[in-house]
This record gives sequence, C-alpha cells and structure tokens, in this order.
Amino acid sequence: MGRRYILTGENMTLGTGSILAAIQAAAAGSPGSWLEIERVEVSQNHNNSAAQVRIFQGKRNTAGTLTVTSATPSPLVLGGPASGISGGTSPLSAATCGVNSSADSGGAYIFGPYVNPNNLGGYIFQPIPDHKIIVPPGVVYAVGFVAAPVDLAGWTVSVWFHEVM
Repeated sequence: MGRRYILTGENMTLGTGSILAAIQAAAAGSPGSWLEIERVEVSQNHNNSAAQVRIFQGKRNTAGTLTVTSATPSPLVLGGPASGISGGTSPLSAATCGVNSSADSGGAYIFGPYVNPNNLGGYIFQPIPDHKIIVPPGVVYAVGFVAAPVDLAGWTVSVWFHEVM
C-alpha cells in the first residue's frame, strides 16, 4: 500500500514566479524524508485559444523567499495516515508544501525535465519506475513555468508522491 499522497491546486490564477507546486522533503529519519514523484499533471481550463507553454520540474535551493498558498496533501489510501509533509506558505521550510507562488526571489533552480505542451492538451508526467524523481531530505522539489504563460488564469496542478521513508 505505502504512504502515497496527492498535492493539488485547482483553477489557480498564477502569481509571481509562476511556481505551480513546491514540496520540501522532511528531515532525515522523519516520515516524508524521502519522496518519489510518481505523477504530475498540469492543465488549464480558462480559455479555448491554443498556446505553447514551457513547464519544468526541478530543484530549488532554500535561499531567498518562496511564498505559496498552503495546500495539504491528501492520502491516496482512503483512511490512510496523514502525510509527513504539511501544507504551509513557505516550502523553504522542511516538511512543507504549497501551490501557486505569490513571491519567488533570491533562489536558484536546477531545472529538468523541461516540456513544452500546448495549454489545451495539458501535461502528464508518469514515468516508468526507473525514471521517477527522487527528493531526498531537505530538498525543495518544484513544478512551474520557465516563463509565465500568456493566460495566467485557470491553471490546475496535481503532484502524486510516495513517502518512501
């Protein structure tokens, strides 16, 4: 069964920095200290005009400021245990996650993988087991836009993750 969760932000109007979701793993030895990113979906429901967007998944350092809307991960096992990761407004703190950045400054990202989907079709990252993204203790994982899309409204993100330890 495992400790599997989903972090979701729905129908968001993008804020500063265009970060859709960010999660910092917990400290070593705590629940949520090692995460596997199992699936990511990004879609838009606001318009019917096609446009290419530039999405990344990557690592952010803990320098500067990253402010997000608090969002609590939901267990995929109904009635399962709460995640070791809690919703909060600063995913630069251990064991914290959120969606839709309102401030992002002073930090550096290591990007990859990059994708360039059409906004009308959305994006799904569902890797084979050997290609899952592993997030070790104290590391900030983020999914967002390399550059802000033309239309900032109506974005939804879902990140499925497994707390390995």
